Amino acid sequence: MIQTCVAAETYDEPARKRSRLASPSPGNKSHSSHPLSILPRGNMLLSSAPSSIRMLGLGSLAPLTDTLVIEVLSLVPHVELLLLSACSKAFFAFARHEQLWKNLYLDGSKGVLLSWHGSWRKSYLALQASPAAAGPLDWPTDSIKTPGLYSDVLYLPYLCTRTPIHDYFFPRRRPRSNIPHHPASTLTHKIFSEKYALPSRPVIITSALSTWPAFARSLWSPQTLKTRFPRVHFRAEALDCTMETYTSYADGCALEDSPLYLFDSRFVEKTNGEMGEEYTPPEVFGQDLFEFMGDERPDYRWLIVGPARSGSTFHKDPNSTSAWNAVLQGKKGWVMFPPDVLPPGVYVSEDEAEVTSPLSIFEWFLSYFDEAWATYGPTARDPKNRGKMMVGVCESNEIFYVPSGWWHLVVNLEFSVAVTQNFVSIHEVGNVLSFMRDKPDQISGFKRAPGSLEPHHCSSLFDRFSAVLRQSAPEALDYGLKQLDVKVRKGARTTLWDSVIKKDIEQDANAQSASSSGFSFSFDLEDNEQ
Repeated sequence: MIQTCVAAETYDEPARKRSRLASPSPGNKSHSSHPLSILPRGNMLLSSAPSSIRMLGLGSLAPLTDTLVIEVLSLVPHVELLLLSACSKAFFAFARHEQLWKNLYLDGSKGVLLSWHGSWRKSYLALQASPAAAGPLDWPTDSIKTPGLYSDVLYLPYLCTRTPIHDYFFPRRRPRSNIPHHPASTLTHKIFSEKYALPSRPVIITSALSTWPAFARSLWSPQTLKTRFPRVHFRAEALDCTMETYTSYADGCALEDSPLYLFDSRFVEKTNGEMGEEYTPPEVFGQDLFEFMGDERPDYRWLIVGPARSGSTFHKDPNSTSAWNAVLQGKKGWVMFPPDVLPPGVYVSEDEAEVTSPLSIFEWFLSYFDEAWATYGPTARDPKNRGKMMVGVCESNEIFYVPSGWWHLVVNLEFSVAVTQNFVSIHEVGNVLSFMRDKPDQISGFKRAPGSLEPHHCSSLFDRFSAVLRQSAPEALDYGLKQLDVKVRKGARTTLWDSVIKKDIEQDANAQSASSSGFSFSFDLEDNEQ
């Protein structure tokens, strides 16, 4: 057991360092409002108490770090966890750590959030007593405090819930934004291509959803969705739940530092296509080339619902696609970095297959935002870095464009409802083909082929997608392959670039077939642009 815990502690070393950095000054009066009266470790220096209650309260576990103590408790069943919480105030505080109970709920609920009682601890214990139980649980232990306990690890989740996230985007009531805004009424496909897609720059498109029934008639508000689809279970991270249960959770998760994020890729299928008919992908983004793959195309659209503080930490969109994100209700804060800038505090493997980010969105803001803004913001000292960090807020009736390969963090500044789609247009096709060819083990979201019991082998998707484009959109394949640095391979297999150059009889026949498919571009590309 100890060996396992030591390994976990070693892995979490960067997180513990950030936790200490995030601890506020000892004189901050907001400390006293912690539900258990826990304070950061730095407050021990000014404490009049002879010592922390931790040493005597944890007994033989006291020499372990706080992270290791929690790791040990994660191996304990819930009954023993409750018994330990009765041993001392120190054990009571550690045994109430919400992540312990969230993990227990995930393991014991069979992947369904049945009801919410204000905390994962109460919700899990209610699940054990009666899965159908409803209403809050008020216990005598709710009034217990643990003064004299100093822990960055236990205090940090509370600090995150108290962090005024708006201040990062609206410092001193002035918006911090260096992401351009463009009215939908004046944005054509050509303008979008020239100003944003070709140079790979994000943009917020304003007044963009007025023609969507989902927005104009408020068909996607949580209240309306609860009425329209009362039995539909939407996906919220690792749990399924009805919209009624999720809104109950969202209304009562004030103590959650990282609230559950409803992020469902099957929302159209689950509602028998109804929700898919209530919005229309904007035409300015061009033809989505993945449409030619039909039922084989990867996951590409998601319904996104979440309370304030929910969101997703730094990531790149799958398969090197671009994306658009439309906000139907609320406000979403965005932090962006171009593909060549790794966000501070984010660590990736050499092939970018593994990404390690801070444990929570707010931990990144507390520890890295100011430094990142000074280093990569619009007033950075180094001209090479100036303006590479982009920040903005996307509000209701607006669409955010995420170029291929850009790192982005998204956080809800208030309860928000949005829909997003990943796509492959003429501008991303080269990136996607390169990704499929060079990183087949990182391809995600593709369905199994029709009539097959097994999904596509990832290494064959480059050939499959290229063949589809050759059949239905040869111009796009030609343009995409010209963006690749393709080397001639030895052996039986030749490169697709060779087949394009040779223009053999088979390709000519396919091109003729494609000409009848109606595929075309609404703008011309000069040689230098290609």
